[in-house]
Amino acid sequence: MRAVILGFAVAFVGSHALAAGAMTGKELSALLAGGKDLTLGGPTEGYSGELHVMKDGSANGQVKLKSGDVIPIEGKWEIKGNKFCRTWKGGRDAGKEICETWVKSGPNTVHAMNGKKDLGVNSWH
Repeated sequence: MRAVILGFAVAFVGSHALAAGAMTGKELSALLAGGKDLTLGGPTEGYSGELHVMKDGSANGQVKLKSGDVIPIEGKWEIKGNKFCRTWKGGRDAGKEICETWVKSGPNTVHAMNGKKDLGVNSWH
């Protein structure tokens, strides 16, 4: 019983901490409005890549998986409320709008979340 209560408390505190660190729409707009080059993933994430977010609402780049496969990224993005919403032409989410909450994990790093699913790490200079 004690383990169940402790597990619930940790889950509650953890989800609250994620919500508290989420970027607002205003912060996302300020970061991306003029365009931005993002680094995707990293050595410990199992993938790495880059995403060029343009001020006109378009984006392109690529992700290289640990397996060596390269996935091109191309499509549109916009800020809706407090979310970064994107529709890529290819990949596993081809043609679907995916809205991400960007949760701060450092001064220039976020975890992109879709609901409770961690989609990965984005960082910038």
